[in-house]
Amino acid sequence: MSSDLILRVRYVCGRYGRGIIAVLVVISAVAFAGVAAGVTAPPDTRQETVQGDQQTVTTTLTTQATVTGETPLYASDSTLTDMPVYLPSATPNLTFIATTDVPSVETAVTQQVVLELTATRNGAVFWRNQTTLAAETQQVTEGEARTSVTLDVWRLARERLAEIDAATGDVGQVQARVHVDATYDTGSHTGRTNASTPLTITDRAYELDTPQTDQQRHATAVTQTVPVSGATVVVPGTGLSVPGNTVGYAGIGVVAIVGAISVLLTRRQIGDFEAFQHHYEGVRYAEWISRGKIPDTGSYVRVPIETLLDLVDIAIDSEKRVIHDNSREVYAVVDDNIMYEFRDEDTGSGRMYEFGLAPIDTTTQTLEQEISEAEAAVQNGEDSGAPQW
Repeated sequence: MSSDLILRVRYVCGRYGRGIIAVLVVISAVAFAGVAAGVTAPPDTRQETVQGDQQTVTTTLTTQATVTGETPLYASDSTLTDMPVYLPSATPNLTFIATTDVPSVETAVTQQVVLELTATRNGAVFWRNQTTLAAETQQVTEGEARTSVTLDVWRLARERLAEIDAATGDVGQVQARVHVDATYDTGSHTGRTNASTPLTITDRAYELDTPQTDQQRHATAVTQTVPVSGATVVVPGTGLSVPGNTVGYAGIGVVAIVGAISVLLTRRQIGDFEAFQHHYEGVRYAEWISRGKIPDTGSYVRVPIETLLDLVDIAIDSEKRVIHDNSREVYAVVDDNIMYEFRDEDTGSGRMYEFGLAPIDTTTQTLEQEISEAEAAVQNGEDSGAPQW
């Protein structure tokens, strides 16, 4: 902040400080009243719909087989899990396992493992047969429902599939598929899941694609009352939530109080305002004032001016300089044979009306009247030929 601006601020505080302090105190009182009202008032809220009671149910179909035949590929009695290819010579029996994971609530789960045989031609099914290999209903509180069944795949190929293939001949293509159907009831949600894998059987192997998974998600729409975004803030270190506008009110109140205290301290630092005003005027009008000696006598019509500001205005209008006689504390502007004077007297009233809003005293003539009389006197002096000053 520049020194000139600081000086102006100090001058305003010194001259108008009482009024400024009163206004700031009123503002702070109103602001803190708003804070009190905001803290005691309930915060603004809105209704929001959220997804509650979320539950997920997952059903998975896997396969495994125990090595019972002679083979150099696997150790005897070892278990193979989710292999893409099983050898009938090593693992003629294949176990299909259906598991359904449920949420941590009591859930009724029914699972069925079904073998489906179809005959198709050009992609269209003209014959279908479904055989339930296993069906089971379980009450599960937490964890999973598990259903398994073992199928002699090699026997299925030699007997059932061979019979169907002979019956259809070259008309169509016989296909096999194993799928698990699961139904569940969690108490709040019900649904169905399904997972399946094709079963392709050749002379030397049978192929599958496991694991296969199906998942269902459920949620219940719940309406909640939540604070409006930005309507509340948390006071640091307290955990207390208050309406957001109270923070603004509090800030205004604090700023107003600090401002009032600053103005009060500035007024106390100034002390003698008359002396400070003298310094302020000298600095403010320094660019228009030159130091010099003003004669006590001479052929001048002397016109008294109420304030230094008025005298500076005259100097500006007449494109002249203000002369300051420091020995007598007199300021003057000389324009031809007219001398406009301002006397800096501590007891005078001119310094108390810097902006020229009040006369020096009730008997003083106006500036226009004095100038008119001075001009008339000059004219009379010229007519008589004898100077009177």
